[in-house]
Formats: sequence, structure tokens, C-alpha cells
Amino acid sequence: MAVEWGEYLAVGVEQIDAQHREIFRQVNLFMEAMAQGSASTRVIEVLNFLVEYTVNHFHDEEGLMAESGYPRMEYHKKEHEKFCQEVMVLKGRIDVEGATKQNVLLTSQAMLHWLVQHILNTDKTLAEHMRSTRL
Repeated sequence: MAVEWGEYLAVGVEQIDAQHREIFRQVNLFMEAMAQGSASTRVIEVLNFLVEYTVNHFHDEEGLMAESGYPRMEYHKKEHEKFCQEVMVLKGRIDVEGATKQNVLLTSQAMLHWLVQHILNTDKTLAEHMRSTRL
């Protein structure tokens, strides 16, 4: 059950949009690995890559916030930190219980739900700020 990236999720900053598209692609690979009955190690490899990529994306976003003097930077960073903590809890569950269908679905749904909400409600505000400071 792939989740498609849609233009409604574009924030208008290519670096951020490209990274968001890659996160969606990786979540889909994560779900696909589980659906195909791939070995638990493959599912965990994809999850580890996804977690690392997301952390790097947040770092890049926070750099852009600092560069542009984004006034809501602390709030935005706290959202990133909260997400990372939640994902680590879900990842820990997979590490302990294994990459069961239920654990993979729970993790991927939580990530996608958070990501869509974060893009629509937080990243779009950041992108507006970035565009306005470049004028």
C-alpha cells in the first residue's frame, strides 16, 4: 500500500521538497519490504536508513531556519525532536519484537501521518518565511 507524494505537499523550496519526496519513497520501501515478506533484517535496514535520512533532513531544515532568521525556529526544532523520540520508541519496539506486520504498519502510519501534518502545518510556514526573506 504505497503512499504517493502529491504536489499539495510541496512547500516550494526544492531542497526541502526533494528530501520530503525521498522520505516518502523510503517509507514506501519500508512497507514494501514487509509486504513482500522480506527478511526482518531488510525491513530493519530500510528503517535504519529512513531514520538516519530523516535526522539529516531535520538538520538541513534547521540550518535553513538559522540562515533565514526564522522566528519560529525553536518551536519547529521541538517538533523535530518530538518526532525523533516517537520514532525511536517505535523502532525500539521493532528491535525487540521484530518487524511484524503490525509493528511495520504502526511505524509507517505514524511516520506518514506526522510527516503530512508537519509539512502542511509547519514546513509550509517555514517555506513562506524563506521566500519572503529572499526578496
